Amino acid sequence: MISLLKLFCIGVFIGIANVVPGVSGGTIAVICNVYDKLIILSSLNFKRIKEAWQDILCLALGIGAGIVLFAKVITLLYRAYPAQTSAFFIGIVAGSIPFLFRKTRAGIPAAAVAENGSLTSGWLYGTLCCGAAGFALMLGMFFLQRRGIQAAAVVTAFSPMFAAKLAVMGALAAVAMLIPGISGSFVLLILGVYPTVLQAVADFNMLLLIPIALGVGAGLVFGARLIAVLLERFPAPMYAFILGLVAGSILYLYSSTSCQPFTMRVISGTVFLIGYVTVSFFSKRGEATERKEDVTDEQ
Repeated sequence: MISLLKLFCIGVFIGIANVVPGVSGGTIAVICNVYDKLIILSSLNFKRIKEAWQDILCLALGIGAGIVLFAKVITLLYRAYPAQTSAFFIGIVAGSIPFLFRKTRAGIPAAAVAENGSLTSGWLYGTLCCGAAGFALMLGMFFLQRRGIQAAAVVTAFSPMFAAKLAVMGALAAVAMLIPGISGSFVLLILGVYPTVLQAVADFNMLLLIPIALGVGAGLVFGARLIAVLLERFPAPMYAFILGLVAGSILYLYSSTSCQPFTMRVISGTVFLIGYVTVSFFSKRGEATERKEDVTDEQ
């Protein structure tokens, strides 16, 4: 029972992360050691879902609860305390960077490591290039956003063409959500429909939520298997690319506090540390659990 409650709480945390632009639900799933369950759920592998249906059901219910219950809360926090809310999520993103760096190193094959512990030139430059490519992609989208995408208007009226657009955007966001390091809501932000989707969730606007849900479902089913294969076959390049994406995502969350009173800047720093420590704690616990499972499997 405690294990199922823990999975539900992790699901809520993943759901909240998916609501916030720049924070990756996939990263939270990896940190909390439930990424395999997220992939099983997303790919609709009914045989494996049947084998662990209780765990997967609790995780799915938690994700749904996190998205539905906290969409309006996150909106209110961003409106009332934008700098402090951004600082907290910057802490979460920053706290995941050491974890992703360790995942990148763990994905490098032993043959690529020299006797002195350094990487061979091919793997070193290849890994660095993947990380730089991820960061460059985020940097490019950041400057694109600065040119007007962030000013997208909220749409509440239904039309067939707009519903089709929301379905496509939902599919793209769902694929992004599955990749550790990329935020599905951030993709929606870049595509200019994030305010509309957030408002639709907060208002339970079913005319817009249905096409979004259909798109998300299609993206999850077709994207889950592809992402799982890429992470399994090319772990080091993929995690290096993800690391670059995560580092670049801080640009979108950053909110200047230079014009705020000293007390508010102190609060921003405090919530940043809370976010950083929280993710660091969960990542270390997740890695410890993963090592114990590996030892058990070997025995």
